[in-house]
Amino acid sequence: MKKPVVVLADTDIKIITPLELRFLEEYDDKIDLQIITDREYFDEYFSTPKNVDILVADEALYSSELQKQNIPKMFVLTEEVGPDKTSDLIAERIQKYSSIKEIFNRIVSLSSSVFGSSFDPVKNTQVLLFYSAGGGAGKTTLALGVSYCLTQNLKKVLYINAERINSYQYLLNSVIPISSNAYSSFYHSSPDIYARIKPVLRNEHFDYLPPFGASLSSLGIDFSIYKNIVESVKKTNEYDYIVVDTDTVFDNDKASMISVADKVFIICEQNRKSLCATNMLLKNISYSDKEKFIFLCNKYNKSQENYLVSTQEKANFAVNEYIKTIKDIDSKKLAEICAEPEIQKVAYMII
Repeated sequence: MKKPVVVLADTDIKIITPLELRFLEEYDDKIDLQIITDREYFDEYFSTPKNVDILVADEALYSSELQKQNIPKMFVLTEEVGPDKTSDLIAERIQKYSSIKEIFNRIVSLSSSVFGSSFDPVKNTQVLLFYSAGGGAGKTTLALGVSYCLTQNLKKVLYINAERINSYQYLLNSVIPISSNAYSSFYHSSPDIYARIKPVLRNEHFDYLPPFGASLSSLGIDFSIYKNIVESVKKTNEYDYIVVDTDTVFDNDKASMISVADKVFIICEQNRKSLCATNMLLKNISYSDKEKFIFLCNKYNKSQENYLVSTQEKANFAVNEYIKTIKDIDSKKLAEICAEPEIQKVAYMII
């Protein structure tokens, strides 16, 4: 079987070297990996037809002549994602100075037609928990947007709004709650609860558990049922990801939910209130696992004071990614939210 030919081209070895290592770690001898760091050699190399499957190159190396090569997948490493001189090219633009993991994940996720399913290792279902110490941080919008983005990248996703009062449905096309006839399926925990509730699930690009028509306490449903559902679904390995969007309450049930999650995204804002709330939350959990706990500062505005780096009150955590404020996000539909680069970069941290 012919190996896919992947060409990485950039004169900046600080970018190209770690990206090369990432490809070698993941695919090793499954691909024919070629590295170009010289501009003159790049021009000479592509002066004649080449059998290349994937080209990743700095925008300074691009010219319209590359379109004649008929390369199935082309990616431009650019300092700014937006309209520029490469807009006439059939290529996907990637922000050059984002993380190597994000660059690699985006290339791979958009190149499934080249790599094929045989390149994908068998992976167990991953549970992604979105949590915030205070309300209004945009946690639910992020969780839903990421669910949509992951599905766009050919991942099978189940979204569960694990809150005592569900109010996320305004972002979906259907706001109809779970039928009262189905409530009996949620009264008692059991290892096979997924089989009981599977007919209740709906799909709007990704699968999701519809909202309850009232608070859990009003319906006589225990909050621990969410953990039971997550564990039951994960055991089947039917989904790539289970995205769990939970409320701000911290108790034994929430601690248990954190323990079953593979990754925990803690969402905060740059203001003083959010800093204090997040610091207080972290006094109750062990968050030393840097692979599991990821801190996102949402609604970031560089023109406003950032208390997360203030010398007056120290943040007991390091922010992994700043998510810029998305203009008019409340008026956007979920598909539009998914198209936002700020949402996409969170998804590419996961894949």
